[in-house]
Amino acid sequence: MINGRWVMRDRQLLTLDETELVRAAQEYAHQIDAFLIDREQSVLSKLIAIGGAMEQESFEIQAKTRITDVQPVLEALKQPEIEILRKRHYREYDTYFSFGDPDQGYLRFREDHFIGEKNEIYNVRSRLTLIGAPEFNFPQAVLLSRSRYYAPAVHGLRFYREYFRPAAEKEVEKDRLRFLVRYKDTEFYINIDDIQKPALGKFLEIKSRTWSRKDANRKAKLANELIQFLGASQAETTYSDYIEMVKSM
Repeated sequence: MINGRWVMRDRQLLTLDETELVRAAQEYAHQIDAFLIDREQSVLSKLIAIGGAMEQESFEIQAKTRITDVQPVLEALKQPEIEILRKRHYREYDTYFSFGDPDQGYLRFREDHFIGEKNEIYNVRSRLTLIGAPEFNFPQAVLLSRSRYYAPAVHGLRFYREYFRPAAEKEVEKDRLRFLVRYKDTEFYINIDDIQKPALGKFLEIKSRTWSRKDANRKAKLANELIQFLGASQAETTYSDYIEMVKSM
């Protein structure tokens, strides 16, 4: 008896329906099982489960071409047709996780070292990025890629390796000069990359976020214009991302 009221008599609860409670508990248990099974099968679900994942961008166009000399590109960036909004220098250490199901995409663990004017490291940032498969190839080797998700990497690489359990992994190390520019009233990221591990050489990469097929077509044409304007050769353009180049070696 509690507060003058019988709650149990002859070992039977009088205020609760035990049968209904057991049934409801079993239903919730099935829902939890389904969630955990789905999470273990989906890289995105596992990324969200550890916290901080968010959609970074809807789509982006990307044009990439091999270059032999960085200096002509740097000189072309000084022309009045291009407005430099921001410049960064990074050393990037990437580990790509791949999985048995190619539809899962790649999960990239990146450690960015921010390099100052005196070649000193003044900041370090780590994050995870889930990269979808290519969505569409425009003419002249311009790629439209799917949305990406990212999360801050607050643990070490070993933790993520054990948590995501990739089928395989590849490493890419590069030195990157990154410019945010405005060209013909349109913003682009221009990356000048020196891929040092493995030794793939130097590349000029042009990217821009996009939100519609019409916008993507317009920016794809401008990206090809930029390649020519910066003095690079369209004959050396490629659809492949760096991880695809490494896998094909």
